[in-house]
Amino acid sequence: MGNRVTHAATHLSEGAVYARMQRESRPWRRKLWEIIYQALTAPRKAEDIAKTVGVSVSTVHRVIAAYKREGVAAIETPGKGGRRRQYLTLEQEHAFLQPFVACAAQGENVTVAEIHHAFEEHVGHLVDDSTIYRLLNRQGWRQHSTDVKTHSGSVSSPETPSAQEDRITRRERRKQPFSPKTTCGRSSRCYPSDLTDREWAILEPLIPSAKEGGRPRTTDMREVLNAIFYVDRTGCQWRALPHDFPAWSTVWSYFRIWRKDGTWQRMHTTLREQVRVRQGREPTPSAAIIDSQSVKTSQKGGFAGMTAERK
Repeated sequence: MGNRVTHAATHLSEGAVYARMQRESRPWRRKLWEIIYQALTAPRKAEDIAKTVGVSVSTVHRVIAAYKREGVAAIETPGKGGRRRQYLTLEQEHAFLQPFVACAAQGENVTVAEIHHAFEEHVGHLVDDSTIYRLLNRQGWRQHSTDVKTHSGSVSSPETPSAQEDRITRRERRKQPFSPKTTCGRSSRCYPSDLTDREWAILEPLIPSAKEGGRPRTTDMREVLNAIFYVDRTGCQWRALPHDFPAWSTVWSYFRIWRKDGTWQRMHTTLREQVRVRQGREPTPSAAIIDSQSVKTSQKGGFAGMTAERK
């Protein structure tokens, strides 16, 4: 294993590999071509090639194997940087901004809010403000006050009332999901464990009211119950509650308080009594059965803890 000589595949000649290595401006890619060149011109152990090039032995093995499989494409990779996750290519971004360029050329004000709204309609979902600012920066746009202009744009003016209204509307719309779910007679998220309106009407009067003094209660008690029932149904950890529920610490605090002050017991008793009345029975049972042994049997064994052997 230690004396194994490393050879490179002959996808390119030695001269072609050397030429690519010399004209490559990026140091990391130049090292990749140098690995191939060393393996072509002077095949030897991977450890020696790694020392010559200044890379690890694993890098030599990886590059040689990738070059054997894929050829030049294994070396001419885009690298670690660049745009890997993008909504639009640079050409598509340029084409998207052309209508706004035409408006700016006619002396009209182009606002970030207008571009943001048009971009969300183009991609089909909401995007962050920083996405739009990075797009404009890539395309050579600059911002004047609250307006965005190209380098050839006219003098900017304050944001129009319509643009301000559009910006406020977009900000409010961002607080809601892009495709809101129907209520289905339940809360807005429709988790299987959520309370129905009828169930909530039964449990709401049983929840203790907020204490007097201090800050008023702002937590939605129905959502707290929904979160507790979600934990009970799924078995997830408190810290793993979905973010659309109240904070896990808030939910856990109410669960602990209601356990100590008897709220859970009152809920259980009320629900049991309602079920009994619906079945035509008394709210509370009139008799009880003790779960104990009712028939005596003979004792087995004695002080020795064993029975005598039968003959």
